[in-house]
Amino acid sequence: STFSSCPVADIPGIIRGAHLNRGLGIAFLRHIERCRCLLFVLDMSLPEPWTHLDHLCHELDQFEPGLSRRPQVIVANKMDLPEAPGNLVALRSRVAQRVIPVSALSGQNTEELVLHLRELYDGYVQGEDAGTGTATRW
Repeated sequence: STFSSCPVADIPGIIRGAHLNRGLGIAFLRHIERCRCLLFVLDMSLPEPWTHLDHLCHELDQFEPGLSRRPQVIVANKMDLPEAPGNLVALRSRVAQRVIPVSALSGQNTEELVLHLRELYDGYVQGEDAGTGTATRW
């Protein structure tokens, strides 16, 4: 079928100390643990948005070592704001992961994002069918 369901988590919802059960804490991290791929949404209007990515990965790995290394994409959001293009260049120079610049406000580049998420999902399902998929706890 064209449509499938899969768990999704808004990872920027993690606060510092989530692995210590602060904020939504452990319950939210357990939800993330069920996700097959990770979508890191960064606010590109903020100074040094890559530091937020570092913080998110730290919280994930404190909860479960290696959790931040699942198949992933970085979404560079708010690309319609003046600070964003410069931050995008700096972010791309600091990370190896794919970065997809979008504007949720205008819808800019959201189709690329949806298509890439489908590729990640299909790659996971194909790996699972071939017996090479990453095991996740359900």
